Amino acid sequence: MKKTSKKLLLSLCTLLLTIGTTFAQSPKNFSIIPERANPGQDIEIVYDAKGTVLDNKKKISAVVYAYRNYKWYASDLSLSTSGNNSWKAPYKVPADCGIIALKFLSDTLTDNNSDQGYFTMFLDKEKPGVMAKGAYAGWGLARSPKYGMDIPGYIKFEGVSDSATYHWLNQEISFHQSAKSILVYPYALATKATFKTAATPRLQRVLAYLKRADASEADLLNARRILIRIMQNKTTADSVDQVMLQRFPKGNLARLNAFKAMPAGSDMNILLQANRKFVAEFPQQGIDDEFARENRLNYPIIYQNIIVLGAYANKNYADFDTYINQLPFSSLPTLYYKIVEIPFSRKEVAENLLLGVSEKLIKKIESLQGIRPDEYAYLSQKEWSSFVNESVTKRILPIHVHLLNTAGRYKEALVYANQSKALLGYSSATLNAELANTLSHLGDKAALKILLEKSVFENQSSTEMLSMLKEIYIKGKGSEKGYEAYLNSLKNQANGLKMKEEIKKEIFSKPMVDFTMQDLNGNSVKLQDLKGKTIVFDFWATWCVPCKASFPGMKLAVEHYAKDPNVVFYFVDTEERSADYKTEVAKYMKDNNYNFNVLFDNKAPGAKATGEVFERICKAFTISGIPQKIIVDANGNARFITVGFKGSATELSDEIATMVEITKTVK
Repeated sequence: MKKTSKKLLLSLCTLLLTIGTTFAQSPKNFSIIPERANPGQDIEIVYDAKGTVLDNKKKISAVVYAYRNYKWYASDLSLSTSGNNSWKAPYKVPADCGIIALKFLSDTLTDNNSDQGYFTMFLDKEKPGVMAKGAYAGWGLARSPKYGMDIPGYIKFEGVSDSATYHWLNQEISFHQSAKSILVYPYALATKATFKTAATPRLQRVLAYLKRADASEADLLNARRILIRIMQNKTTADSVDQVMLQRFPKGNLARLNAFKAMPAGSDMNILLQANRKFVAEFPQQGIDDEFARENRLNYPIIYQNIIVLGAYANKNYADFDTYINQLPFSSLPTLYYKIVEIPFSRKEVAENLLLGVSEKLIKKIESLQGIRPDEYAYLSQKEWSSFVNESVTKRILPIHVHLLNTAGRYKEALVYANQSKALLGYSSATLNAELANTLSHLGDKAALKILLEKSVFENQSSTEMLSMLKEIYIKGKGSEKGYEAYLNSLKNQANGLKMKEEIKKEIFSKPMVDFTMQDLNGNSVKLQDLKGKTIVFDFWATWCVPCKASFPGMKLAVEHYAKDPNVVFYFVDTEERSADYKTEVAKYMKDNNYNFNVLFDNKAPGAKATGEVFERICKAFTISGIPQKIIVDANGNARFITVGFKGSATELSDEIATMVEITKTVK
């Protein structure tokens, strides 16, 4: 016998000798009554919190992960206590469950046995001395994360050895033959990892089973997967492909070939028809999920493509109504972004039309919140509900509230705004602004004042909100005297100091790129003419949504320094392609009452768009994309660069002002 085989045999023997004791040892903090139970049996789960992170907590709950038919399903469990850190709960073991895992919770704390997990297996009713179906596999795979069949987010564990995983899978298949086809691929992976070059004979026996005369399509797909990914035998894999195409002419491989043959390009009508034809010829029913994932054959994305292309190409949402109920939850936030948020932010579609689409998507999401889809089986119902809420709260609900406000449906808007506020508090300027609009129209002055003051404290206000607050102040005081002191008293001084310290860390010094550009009046402006002043450059474009979204905050900053002749702002329009962009810029500034100093970037010879200056700046400072704001000191050195827009006008204004003040003091 070769040395490697001897070593492997020794390690497996050692593993076998320790199985009994390993299985018999339960963590001291967790047990079940009776100690040995069967699937379908009523048991009691007992938890002793002493010495854990939940020691002496007044309320503890649990999440139970049941391994049923080789998949983990989570459920919530309420625990009761008799004191002394002892907690218990009755639990009905599912009839098809071989093993359970638990985590115990209190507020934000979790006890999962220090990332080792709390597990217990169940005995097979019909086979004495044998564990129930799924027990061996669940015990092995839950602690083998690299095989991708563990419990997502349960424990952080590097994993047991491949030989251990092989052992447990081998036990499962040996005692429960129905597991063969389900576990064959992870079994083959573990076989190869355990036996290495000596694995070939074993893998050949696996392939012989999978390629038998009456093999199912799933078996042949697994054979193909093993040949390609584990054995790197393309020739034999091709022969399996031929068998599949012959036996299953509308099967998964034929489906993949049709998918790969779909046209690419930018013609929306051609793409739309191709996607529609594909789903008509190859419906989603019968698809092998693992095969689809490996080959990126994603039906939800295809449905999304049809809906989005139909909306853009045909300017209607007929496809949306056709496919909305076939989309899983994971696709809905992305779809909302594509067919509601993008046209909303670009003002490409009437808001009353978008409201109808937004309502249907929100209702679809709400319907799923109480019914956890199978793809999220590893989340308990409470975890699933929280996940859904978090998925829609920050980006989706504020837009929906805006659309409802625009439609004059303020009471409905208030419900969704409060739902979002319950999670975000006052941390979102976008939501705060919409809620302020809602409360103002509903006449709830007390709630509006609280919202406005809290938003100032969090530095998450809009210019409109500041106007509302000022109006409330003047009505209460009779004049605006003392308003600035009142406004400053509302601000969180600690957050202001923290912002300043964080900004200080970003300071640098590098000569600003020299330039000559024209302003709105056709006058030339040169960098060298601005020496002695602190300059704020804001690079933007007419097509850039976040650029323009930041302008109310930038206006506050401009107004803050309106009486300081040594601080100047320039809004540099760049990356424009249209012939009349200068006229468009001038109109936009006038329509929105932005009295900004505008500069137009130059067009390099042969270029299709403006951006000659900005391109040199990007190379000099290793940056890209707009919006970009650069603060330059009196000596012509760039000191700060800030990118993007976080959503709060007041926060942006304070951030710019802080950078300007620091820049003015450095030498």
